[in-house]
Amino acid sequence: MVLYEGDFLRIKYEKENDCFVQFWKTSPESFTTLKEEFIIYKSLFEKYSPLKTLWLQQNFQLEITEEIHCWIERNINIPGVEIGIKKVAFVVGKDVLVHLSVMNYFEENNSVIHPLHFATEKEAREWLNDEQNNHKPNPKIRILFEGVDKEGNSIIKVKRPSSDITQTLLSFGHLIEENDFLKSNISNFSKLTKREKEIMVIFSKGLRQQEAADKLFISIETLRTHWKNIKKKLNIKSLTEVIKYVKAFDMN
Repeated sequence: MVLYEGDFLRIKYEKENDCFVQFWKTSPESFTTLKEEFIIYKSLFEKYSPLKTLWLQQNFQLEITEEIHCWIERNINIPGVEIGIKKVAFVVGKDVLVHLSVMNYFEENNSVIHPLHFATEKEAREWLNDEQNNHKPNPKIRILFEGVDKEGNSIIKVKRPSSDITQTLLSFGHLIEENDFLKSNISNFSKLTKREKEIMVIFSKGLRQQEAADKLFISIETLRTHWKNIKKKLNIKSLTEVIKYVKAFDMN
């Protein structure tokens, strides 16, 4: 039963499954438009109180910012949990980076909603309806180069089991994040001396300052001077940031 159909969003209620199904006919282009559609969704959700909801994101292209996240969490997710929502599923959209922003919003911001993400609507429905799936996909990953498009961009296709879609997207996200970090910090990293890099690697392994000094056969005062210089050159303050540099620049 179609409950609502606007220019952007269509909302159906499947009474037999006690499930709302949302399909983005076209993507909202602004936060204002997104809010208008969500307010309608919320009013219907409060009226019907479904236990499950399925978001078909194939056409969704609006990146989820911190502002959008806070509004959705406060006005949609928390009320949804209070009403009784039990399961939320997303079918991944065509724009992978946009969908990563959706995934990160849930993963990194302690949302009260813990959805799963699927490559196909069929897989999402099987999970929502607790249907057993004994299919064992081929775990082999294939990466294919398919040429160059009209703008001169390389086209690379990754073939991986659809059941691994969440891990696949997160892997892409980590690669992009690490690449951006490398490009942004290569200049500062190049300022480090060999000894400073050695100290960073040792710190990343959890050794304390005295232990690091002993391992390098230097005084604690010398080590602290190196650490002061490292922090200044890289503009860092914590061990967490040291570990990020060591991993990104493959210093081990």
